[in-house]
Amino acid sequence: MAALRSFWIILYLAPVFLGAVSLGGCAYSFTGASVPAHWKSIAIPLFDDESNFGQPSLREDLTNKLIEKFQQDNTLQLADRSSANVELRGVIISVLADQPIAVAQGAQATRLQVTLKTRVKLIDHTTNKEVWNKDFTATGDYSAAAGPDGRLLGLETALENLTDDLLLETVSAW
Repeated sequence: MAALRSFWIILYLAPVFLGAVSLGGCAYSFTGASVPAHWKSIAIPLFDDESNFGQPSLREDLTNKLIEKFQQDNTLQLADRSSANVELRGVIISVLADQPIAVAQGAQATRLQVTLKTRVKLIDHTTNKEVWNKDFTATGDYSAAAGPDGRLLGLETALENLTDDLLLETVSAW
């Protein structure tokens, strides 16, 4: 009798569990976000660097990470400037490193932060209009004990956060 009861409970709850499992496996993506219908492609030229931070690859690192984000998202296809519907242009304004964010007893910094500030504009080449022109700031923190390697990790985190923000602003701020 107990086996029969268990069978009916399992039979009754199976669709509920299957539904929960299938919905739980869905990952959110910006793919298919509602960008204007005429936007099919985007150009992302090399960012300028006015920060004087002293890392020669910074502009390439930022631009390449941003291109990678747009490729993964797949809402807009990458294209060169002459054929793209929209263009994302940017300038690295400043990089502030080694800013203390956590201090231990005795005024010794234990956590430091890198702050990356950019000015970015989105231009619609089809309508010949500037869609937006905004400043974006992103941070990344790191252990003070990690030294220059930690600073690079903090900068990587800031670049990751910044490119996420730029992608989000471009494909979903409608």
